[in-house]
Amino acid sequence: MCDILQLSEPLIVYKLKNIECSTAPGFSTNASCYVRAVNWNKAVAEMDVDLLRPLYNITVRLQIFKRDYSNKFQPFLVDVQINMCDALSRRSFMPYGLIILKITRSFSNFNHSCPYCGHLLARGAYLNESILPNVFPLGFYKLKITIMENYRASPSAHVGGVVWYVQVMEAIQPKKKPNRGV
Repeated sequence: MCDILQLSEPLIVYKLKNIECSTAPGFSTNASCYVRAVNWNKAVAEMDVDLLRPLYNITVRLQIFKRDYSNKFQPFLVDVQINMCDALSRRSFMPYGLIILKITRSFSNFNHSCPYCGHLLARGAYLNESILPNVFPLGFYKLKITIMENYRASPSAHVGGVVWYVQVMEAIQPKKKPNRGV
């Protein structure tokens, strides 16, 4: 029965294709990020950044864009701002904030309450299919994460950002080599 279910519903994976990091003078420096391929279905991100001063009230703006037929990224369903300090201290239970927390806690040192200072890193980061909903149509997406300081202040200060380019695709099944018994 399980095999029939697998044949009727293809396994969807979120494969990281590229990543871009940016910093803002005065807040962060030495940002580096790159993608390392693991197999046909998975690539992971390696990211580093040095914070020049402590961040006391972190806001993350998450935007999702989908690539259309003309090869341009158009806004797609999600454009939210999340106070990550509230999410880290469990004062906010916004679904997108919880998804970001689950992903970052698995792969980075972004795992304690505010303030944040010093060196932040992520090793082996990827989008886990069990955390994300399988409602995204197949295609290419851009996940833009903008990090700001001073959530409640009217002009938020830009700290930096990360852009993930992701392909939502059916999992590639490796071909089995024929058994050539001797």
